[in-house]
Amino acid sequence: MALLVFEHSASAGSLRLGATLRDYGHPLVTIRTHAGDDVPADLDGVDGIVSMGAALSLDDPLPWLEAEMDLIREAHERELPVVGICLGCQIVARALGGTTGPMDDGIELGFVPFELNAIGRDDPMFTGMPWTTHQFAWHCDEVKDLPAGARLLASSPQCNVQAWASGLRTYGFQYHPEVYPHTIEEWIERHPDDLADADLTPEDLRDQMARHGDDFARYAVRLFESIALFLMPVDRRYQGQIKDLHH
Repeated sequence: MALLVFEHSASAGSLRLGATLRDYGHPLVTIRTHAGDDVPADLDGVDGIVSMGAALSLDDPLPWLEAEMDLIREAHERELPVVGICLGCQIVARALGGTTGPMDDGIELGFVPFELNAIGRDDPMFTGMPWTTHQFAWHCDEVKDLPAGARLLASSPQCNVQAWASGLRTYGFQYHPEVYPHTIEEWIERHPDDLADADLTPEDLRDQMARHGDDFARYAVRLFESIALFLMPVDRRYQGQIKDLHH
């Protein structure tokens, strides 16, 4: 049994999240849709799904999108853990009946104020985290409407849906807790037009990173440890295997 990780860009992999999951004993099977990997036809041998980001829009012609959403929908219905980050957050939302689209302000980029609401403050994924932090965002699209029954957990001034949950084991995070400083540097080089659109220079973004980067990294590790230990505990996999042996 393994966690299925969808990566949609060579520069936007699972990064810190993948490293934390592996550190806590989770085997990962990575599907690189940008490299032409096929989406699995079923959930055999899968005990959770992670869907990562990319500089894409769900309105682009993406040949793998429907198959990935079908698998996410099935995993959610089975109450398997599902986590979506940035583009993945939007994929999970759309798979479960939500809507996505371009941001009203065009782009949200940088270390932005991130506010947990009353529900988010009590959510186990954010246990021990301040109610207000600065999180790293880089996106032009967003979740417009959450799936029916989903819970909004956090917002920023430009983006209402920064974190959300549905049921007990499905979570979406619009921001980028997975990135390292070198990831941000790579994106600065790859996407200078985005910085211009956000009225930022590379020096502006590096200054933000100097001021907020250490806290951001600490809170990211805390979030991913909660995901690894509580949302996707390894012992649940072993319990399932033991149950199968008894049948």
